[in-house]
Amino acid sequence: MQEEKRRGQNRDIDLDTLDGQIIRALQQDGRASIRDLAASFGATRELVSHRLRLLTEHEGLRVVAALDPGFAGHHVLTHSMVLVDGPVGPVAERLAELPDAVFVSMVSGAFPLVFESRHGSVEELHESLDWVRGLPGVQRVRVTTYSEILKGFFVSPERRQISLDSIDYALIAILQRDGRTSYRALAEAVHLSASSARARVHRLIDAGVIRISAIKSGGISRNRLAIGIGITARGGTEPIGRYLAVSPAIDFAARSHGNYDFVATLVGASSSTLLTVIDELRTIPEVGAIESWAHFDIVKEDYARTLGRVLGP
Repeated sequence: MQEEKRRGQNRDIDLDTLDGQIIRALQQDGRASIRDLAASFGATRELVSHRLRLLTEHEGLRVVAALDPGFAGHHVLTHSMVLVDGPVGPVAERLAELPDAVFVSMVSGAFPLVFESRHGSVEELHESLDWVRGLPGVQRVRVTTYSEILKGFFVSPERRQISLDSIDYALIAILQRDGRTSYRALAEAVHLSASSARARVHRLIDAGVIRISAIKSGGISRNRLAIGIGITARGGTEPIGRYLAVSPAIDFAARSHGNYDFVATLVGASSSTLLTVIDELRTIPEVGAIESWAHFDIVKEDYARTLGRVLGP
């Protein structure tokens, strides 16, 4: 009887839609329980667990902890577009080797390669850019500097002063590899009780030291299209920033200076959904121009960074 009830509960669920809901929920809270996810979607825990396992093992979904860039001492955040002469893939692979590059993607448009990087100083930024310009095939690099992150799954909305010890560092290192590691496993690794490990993790999250969220390799799948946009403003910028901050289709948004006044990433299940968002942006009087690029292949998406390099116990 219970088995028949569970089958009936799952019968009308579209699996592609469910996969998208799981990804979205884990982007908001990477440690959300299977029970809570199932209750939110009206599905059984068995089905949600099965779909999450498929997403993880076959679709490249990862749930990881990332250090907030400000806490980690990364005060210079940039978005760069690269003009390439010849095949883009080899340049993208070399760029992915750059430790300061947290995101590398092959895209549409005149500049077929974009990357985001984080640096401790302007001097570090210049050193990285010189290295990129020296790569075979690189013709030109256009740099836009983020001045304020408006929305981002791996950027904490607020930070508090907090003192960390060796146990905190150990917990962060484990969660950087797998953000859904059980509290029991965390406790065993650092020789604490499960309740103490839970309290430590919540403290790190509440203080803005880390965010635990889902990232999905590759820019295009049956339930995820990703479009980058650069916005040039005319007049005041507040209405643009307000729209970017509240639109559910926008995964990331930053106020910036350089080539664009804002840089954002739109994610949706269909091109029509993303087109609607761009058209809504065009209706804002303060929007002067919008450039867009489709993400074809995300070569690197690594916001965790090396713990020893960033924090150093």
